Amino acid sequence: MKDKDSFTIQLGVQLRKIRKQKGISLAELGLRGDFDKHALSKIENGKKEITVYSLQKICISLEITIEEFFEGFSEK
Repeated sequence: MKDKDSFTIQLGVQLRKIRKQKGISLAELGLRGDFDKHALSKIENGKKEITVYSLQKICISLEITIEEFFEGFSEK
């Protein structure tokens, strides 16, 4: 398992990848999930941790499941 910082960074990279694949801006994602776009930017850049509840809200806003979010997510 990766250390906490590496995991946070990888989670942010995954979020950005999925958001861009879906063609959704940070502002739009923020509106969909009632998030501040600056907070989302910090998450994507690995500078802010999120709760499981927030991740669930993000996934709902992206119209994916949490399982889909973690597909291809490396544990190494």
